Amino acid sequence: MLSNIISYRGYHAEFKYDPSADAFHGRVLGMRDVISFYGRTPDDLRDEMKAAIEDYTAWCKEEGAKPEKSWGGKLTLRPDEEVRRRVLIAAAARGQASTPGSTG
Repeated sequence: MLSNIISYRGYHAEFKYDPSADAFHGRVLGMRDVISFYGRTPDDLRDEMKAAIEDYTAWCKEEGAKPEKSWGGKLTLRPDEEVRRRVLIAAAARGQASTPGSTG
């Protein structure tokens, strides 16, 4: 399965190919602080993410600030029946739910 999300130490980043730089560009998600990085290969991208996170946490320590983490909590929604039906159908079409009528 193709995914454009990578993770390191509880931080999650989305990446995209940037043709102007001929490299992948990543940005950590779910934070007010901006952490971004580039890598020419997937391995470079992972290494650069690790370096960016390590630099960020070291900077926070120097400043006496608590490092922010990517948001990873739960969000409970109560959609109406039509929205719920559409979400379940879309999830089933992507292989992420067993059937449109499932309750889980």
